[in-house]
Amino acid sequence: MLHGETLHVGERTWSAHLVGVRVAAGWRWVRVALYGVPSYTVLLKVSPTADSHDVVYALEWWLLSPGREDGDVIEVL
Repeated sequence: MLHGETLHVGERTWSAHLVGVRVAAGWRWVRVALYGVPSYTVLLKVSPTADSHDVVYALEWWLLSPGREDGDVIEVL
């Protein structure tokens, strides 16, 4: 899931790379490095019912949002 995925937001692109995955209380906690300009490392809190399309959508939505910061936690339902 997600490793090597290219994310497109407007004219910009990022390459997603998995850093680590853990499961706790049914949630998947996924650390992802997003390589682009600028680059980010984020933590995804992914529900058991979410699939890879949900994860990509959440990341692309987050990349559109002003105020994004390295280290943010993104919840994917």
